[in-house]
Amino acid sequence: MENTNYYEHSKKEASKKKFEEKNEKKDYFKAIRDFERSEIEIIKKKAKTFTILAIGEFVVICILGFAIASLAPLKTAVPFLVRVDNSTGYTDIAPQLSDAKESYQDVETKYFLSKYLINYEAYDWQTIQEQADTVKTMSSQKVFSAYDTMIRADSSPLNILKNNYKIKVQINSVILLRKDMAQVRFKKMVLDLSGKPAPDTEQQSGFRRFLLTGIKISKQKKSAL
Repeated sequence: MENTNYYEHSKKEASKKKFEEKNEKKDYFKAIRDFERSEIEIIKKKAKTFTILAIGEFVVICILGFAIASLAPLKTAVPFLVRVDNSTGYTDIAPQLSDAKESYQDVETKYFLSKYLINYEAYDWQTIQEQADTVKTMSSQKVFSAYDTMIRADSSPLNILKNNYKIKVQINSVILLRKDMAQVRFKKMVLDLSGKPAPDTEQQSGFRRFLLTGIKISKQKKSAL
């Protein structure tokens, strides 16, 4: 009888122990599932936050890109080159090269300025009267008066070089500084009648700035040669 009771008691204890172990395992697995679920939720929240931040950053970049693109046409940095004449030390700004073509008016203005300067600065006994007529036609009264006084002076090429030598002018550049102002750089050389450089003479360089009034030269500034 006692053995039977002991057996029954042991059986109940064993069943109880198995039930407790089962509950412990169930609680353990539940704790694992809860932990995994919690980690998954955290990862999802982080992913959502990163996605929102990435979208926001992309939108900001797009807005900045659009703003920069819209401002770009408003102001353009234009590089320039300062040019130095080694013989005179004179500095000026070299003309810019661009895809834009010169207007017909600019080309015409440069042509007439070159023609005017050549007639003003050059000298040839055979054509001096034609040169003076051209200068008179293209100058204001004040400018031509200064030229006429210079060409008739005792120190002028007309009285010094006479029919023995001539002065050749080479145009280096014509720059339109403004709509009504231009600058011409040039070289002068004294040649004999055969076209060779005259003895004891040097090539000279200089520039003139012109104030334009229509097609006439109303004022000019000469550099030291």
